[in-house]
Amino acid sequence: MTAMTWVLAAAAAAVVATGGDAPPSGWVAIDPPRSEAGLQCVNDSRQAWFVGRAADGTPELREGRRERPALRVREVFDDGALLGYNHGEFGGWIQWLPRDGGARFEQRQVDPVTATRYRGEAVIAEGLAHMGVNRGSILRFERRDGRRWRIHRLAELDAAPVAALRRGDKEWVLLLVDGLASVQLDSGRVQRLHRARDWFAGRVDSIQPLGDGWLIGIARGAIRLEAAAGGGYRERWWVPAPCAALEPQCSCARSGL
Repeated sequence: MTAMTWVLAAAAAAVVATGGDAPPSGWVAIDPPRSEAGLQCVNDSRQAWFVGRAADGTPELREGRRERPALRVREVFDDGALLGYNHGEFGGWIQWLPRDGGARFEQRQVDPVTATRYRGEAVIAEGLAHMGVNRGSILRFERRDGRRWRIHRLAELDAAPVAALRRGDKEWVLLLVDGLASVQLDSGRVQRLHRARDWFAGRVDSIQPLGDGWLIGIARGAIRLEAAAGGGYRERWWVPAPCAALEPQCSCARSGL
């Protein structure tokens, strides 16, 4: 997977590493918000947490407001680069820039988010969630020769992708605005791993594996998904202790801490 660098609009205030199923020191685990008031409290949070990896490989939570860069995809080949630009509701495109300065290729009406490689070909997740729009798809770019590409619509998604992680040779795990999905890169088969109605309010933006589940960065802290005994995942939200109250009084709102 191509790892795009996030632009920090404000310096990261703290780095919190975690290596297990318990929240980091100074944090607490709470139930996901279910009421409209709780969801609004999460959405109003002035905090933003990004999940990355520390030097020892453990997931790491970094605080700081982030802006998505316009350049989301950069897949470099021997003879050029496949670039994907995304301006949200203002549109996006994918462009091929040959190294020798020859003819360019451009595909409009796509909103590239992230990319990976499978058997030497670029695979791009694209989509948009804005107002009443929530869509996504997986595109495979097949090289026809040095100048031409053939684009296959490998899979359709029922929600917009946000980030992705490769798991094994064929599996691509996608973080969506409302859950997780797994895509098989050889067949295009899509399997929903988790669905949640409240993630959009939390502005999910990053994901890392943690134990038998996942840790996902959100505006207010992180979402911890633990594998459940009967299948699927159990969801808990990790937040800094001063920010644990969602209602009736919302802590850590934009006007608060």
